[in-house]
Amino acid sequence: MISRTTQSLLGAVGVLALAVGIAEVHPPTGQAAVSGTTVSTSVQNSDLVCPPTLQGVGGATTYSFAVPGPLSGTAASGSASLTGLPGTAGGAALATQTTAGGSTTAHAGSAAQALVATASGGTAPGFTVQQTTTAADHAISGTGCTAPGTDFWFSGADSDKGSSDYIELTNAEDSEADAEVQIFNSSGEVEGPSAASISVAADSTTSVLLSTLLGPGNENTFLAVHVTVHTGRVAAALHADSGSKGADWLPATVLGTSQVIPGLPGDITDATLVLDDPGSADADLNIQLATQNGWIVPAGHETVQVKAGMATSVDLGSLDLHNQPVALRLTPADRTQPSAPIVAGLQVVRSSGGSTDVGYLAGTAPIGQRATAAGNTAGESTLMLTAAAGAATVTVNSIGSSGTPVSQTVQIPAGSTVPVPLKAPSGSSGDAAFAVTVVPVSGGPVYAARMIGSTSGPGFTVQELPDDHSTVEIPRAVEDGSILMP
Repeated sequence: MISRTTQSLLGAVGVLALAVGIAEVHPPTGQAAVSGTTVSTSVQNSDLVCPPTLQGVGGATTYSFAVPGPLSGTAASGSASLTGLPGTAGGAALATQTTAGGSTTAHAGSAAQALVATASGGTAPGFTVQQTTTAADHAISGTGCTAPGTDFWFSGADSDKGSSDYIELTNAEDSEADAEVQIFNSSGEVEGPSAASISVAADSTTSVLLSTLLGPGNENTFLAVHVTVHTGRVAAALHADSGSKGADWLPATVLGTSQVIPGLPGDITDATLVLDDPGSADADLNIQLATQNGWIVPAGHETVQVKAGMATSVDLGSLDLHNQPVALRLTPADRTQPSAPIVAGLQVVRSSGGSTDVGYLAGTAPIGQRATAAGNTAGESTLMLTAAAGAATVTVNSIGSSGTPVSQTVQIPAGSTVPVPLKAPSGSSGDAAFAVTVVPVSGGPVYAARMIGSTSGPGFTVQELPDDHSTVEIPRAVEDGSILMP
């Protein structure tokens, strides 16, 4: 079986039968054997973990599947399900789906444990699960359920008085995992000794209040958080509750010398850029915004320097976006010199009618072959697409548990961001959740984010949409008996 979550190269292309100095190598088969080149094939298994619902925040939580199926051809049989961790009271399936090409929704209260989402066969390619909680004050916290791994970066948490930021470490495997948390602010690395070794028992979640990991004297600063797993694998998530300012999940961010952060809503009232340079050399960066009319430089924030080993925050204010969404791009100020890799996140705030909600965005990768977003509803969900280089064209497809799929073609001018209000499948119920896929047609690269907004206030959440990992590459495989000789 080929699994998206293992991310391992399939180096064992044959079976070695060792006996009296004799070894047999089974040669590669299929296209890889004929051409000796890398072959792309649909994933056959996908495992995701949804974190426990919010610490101390009431509300209702919805889990939405997206099961778009393989990129081409007919989907084989398969099964997707959402269950509690093995051995917990929530071990029964909350939702199941046995066919590709649709979506499924399940509901939970405000005290749900971590859940495991699995898909196999034809339901595995592009399998995506969205977890969305609407609190009693209409603040929205949303996150895409994530694959277990060993390395996670989050940028944009804070240690302000009144904030409650929790790291959720979920181990869905049958052996204990050991993790370490590093925390950075403008003074450098600031975590205390309790962050050095955090044990996560098998089939359980360890919830850690971020402030308890900080050393003394590190209050009221923005933070970058690095989770490293030394033994086993976990799914790491970080939820920030800023009190009256709102709450949301921080998306994990990528590490790179340049960064694109798509999905800034056009009506934000405040934005703070949080950068961390984990390397040994400073990073000098240009800041640009991709508007509907192309790239602009935010007044007063043309450049930023990030000191090596430190986090830096930049108060961007309201940005005056004229109610049009944008993407933020960071590029090396001197392209002739090697640049240090950085991580980047944004804390953004929306306010109206005396209410406020906060959301978090992160540097992400562009859409590759396809991106998928689950948990959309008509009138409340908007797609934001950015062509970071040349002009691009994509196809946006809506699929649901009922109704006829709807497709629309979207053209994105070079260096621009285009908002796309999402349309439900034709004939489906008006309030039914549905999924969308975004498929590049020409040009590129394209960066994507999806916002879920409340119709009764400023509540919102944004998820970036990189490639949905529908396929995996099988590397070149050739028979070479010489590697077995002494």
